Amino acid sequence: MTLGLQSYSVSYSTDSVNYTALTNVQSIYLSIGVQAQLDQLRANTGTIEIRYPSGYASPIAELVQGTYIKIMNNTNPAAAYLLWVGRISDITVKYGIPYASNVGNADYLTISVEGSFASLGRMAGNDYAMAAGTIATQLTTAGTQTGLAIGWLGSSTQAGAAATINGTWADWLAKTALSANARMWNTKDNSLFDITLLSPFELYTTQNYFSDVRPQPEVTASYDEITFEGYADNYYTQVSVDPDGLATQTVTLSGATNPLRTYVVNTNNATTGQAVDFANYLLANYSTPELAISSVSCIAEAQTLDMLLDKFAGVTQSFARTPGVRTRVEFRGTIYQCIIEGVTMSATPAGARFTFYLSGADLNQYLILDDLFYGKLNSNKLGY
Repeated sequence: MTLGLQSYSVSYSTDSVNYTALTNVQSIYLSIGVQAQLDQLRANTGTIEIRYPSGYASPIAELVQGTYIKIMNNTNPAAAYLLWVGRISDITVKYGIPYASNVGNADYLTISVEGSFASLGRMAGNDYAMAAGTIATQLTTAGTQTGLAIGWLGSSTQAGAAATINGTWADWLAKTALSANARMWNTKDNSLFDITLLSPFELYTTQNYFSDVRPQPEVTASYDEITFEGYADNYYTQVSVDPDGLATQTVTLSGATNPLRTYVVNTNNATTGQAVDFANYLLANYSTPELAISSVSCIAEAQTLDMLLDKFAGVTQSFARTPGVRTRVEFRGTIYQCIIEGVTMSATPAGARFTFYLSGADLNQYLILDDLFYGKLNSNKLGY
């Protein structure tokens, strides 16, 4: 038995505590995470379109930049759950014709929303001197300075370099994430943190997976679109790591000929040795051109009753925590081990579609003994 139409609700708040429901919601779009491993970290973004027939005569005054927006799955009202929390970044109104008796039936309001990371992009570092220490301590300090709770999910001893933050706090946090090869969650739903950096060694495996075989088991997502892409934007024969305050470290693929494909990255590595290790890891990871799965797309209503795509990370995890999930894709008899880098959700009263952006296991080859996903000897890449 498949799911019926999914029902989502949107509400707003000026204090993130007391929320008021919006009516006449026509569509919801959310983008979580990134689409490829080497994409720069960015804030979650989205748009919500509502009919606004009485808005011209009686506008909702609270719908302005900075107001909180909450999105819920209300398909089962008795067990509704939170999907995402963010803030309004912009508002657009399209007024239609006719307008009579203070009612504009063709008037529409589009609300643009963003995750917590976007706020850091508007906060100048003002040359703050970040002391060397563990990444966990540095992120706590950054939270104190910015007013946003920023957390680290990884080794408590992983080192972060001293830095003078002369750009924005978002620039510094992105460098820190890149130096640790971390992913990011940036929403406060079901979490103590507004922003969390997730170590690649802390990824979790969901019981859910993707398959083109029908009928589906309860934990399997049925997809109707799958895309394979070459690593054109993730293929390099030379890597230069430029750590703040230290000499640039460059490594080149043995036997590579000109013109070299060079990846240049700025990091917060604590030592030149750490930078060299990171450069070797990047080169080992991205020096082989391959064709791999880049995305799968699923219709929510095509799933079984227990297969909720906005809970793909697990029943206890929120939608915004989908990046970093280890899963697999079954396609024409072959199983591909993958990690979810990001996901988009597009919902209307007619149905909802989710597109998951994936990286292959060959781009995530760390050796972790006794680990089902990373525990294969002689199949991992050196460096880092």
